[in-house]
Amino acid sequence: MRWLLGGAMVLLLMRSGTAMNAVRDSCRLFVTSVLPGLLPYMTLSAMLVSRWGAGAPEWLLTLAAWGGGSPTGARLLRFVPGMPHRRRICLAVAGATMSPMFLAGTCGAWLGSPAAGWVLLGSSAAGGAAAGALAQWCTRERPQEDSALLPTVPLSLGEAVEQSSRTLLLVCGTMAVLRVFAELAAEAVGGPLSLPLTTLLEVTAGVRRIAALPLPLAWRTALVAGATGFGGLAGVMQNRTLYPPGFLPLGRQLLWQAVHAAVSFLLALGGMLLWEVVS
Repeated sequence: MRWLLGGAMVLLLMRSGTAMNAVRDSCRLFVTSVLPGLLPYMTLSAMLVSRWGAGAPEWLLTLAAWGGGSPTGARLLRFVPGMPHRRRICLAVAGATMSPMFLAGTCGAWLGSPAAGWVLLGSSAAGGAAAGALAQWCTRERPQEDSALLPTVPLSLGEAVEQSSRTLLLVCGTMAVLRVFAELAAEAVGGPLSLPLTTLLEVTAGVRRIAALPLPLAWRTALVAGATGFGGLAGVMQNRTLYPPGFLPLGRQLLWQAVHAAVSFLLALGGMLLWEVVS
């Protein structure tokens, strides 16, 4: 691992122009499309859930996680250690999706169709719900061991802003670092493999390229739905960092994200084809 990390650092120095451009693009996207919506929402959701504590109703947690998108749901899990393990798994999987504002707004604009944005939003929510329900059904119940993570007092506005800012710094950092390696990998591989590789590492960069492909709108929307349903390795890293210790093994997390992606893809394709027929 030490040699691998050292080699990666040398590669960054050798391809500094590519690395700097990738970080610049990812930070610009974060500042213009992620930060404006997530910071106030994440702050208020943390304040609200911290006031409910262990007694927070599941419908509240589900709506709060879905409304903010990943990694809001993963962060909220720390406020409810008393929730049964299987229900927490369901919440984590169902909430590991992109922000509704990003799907309906940013992705819809990239696709050049507001209708496609709304189809993305609906298919992503349904795909997450289906993957979460399946994950709950396949998970065994176990005693909770992280009760110490329960906050003793409700968060103040200042505390909530501070914690949310640290979380969003994690989001920005993972986007930037994975975007650098996505661009370097695309340069090395080239050809048709560069797009899936980029999407796998940092989904926002891949989604923007998918939206510009010379394909029918229905297929571009479905591919975007599948990509955002999986979330890319940057999203996986964000959620894993915020999950309680030992909460969800990496293999299962990737499996449920793949299920989310497949269901979202099929629903988005069917929804767009139906919309084209109706319109």
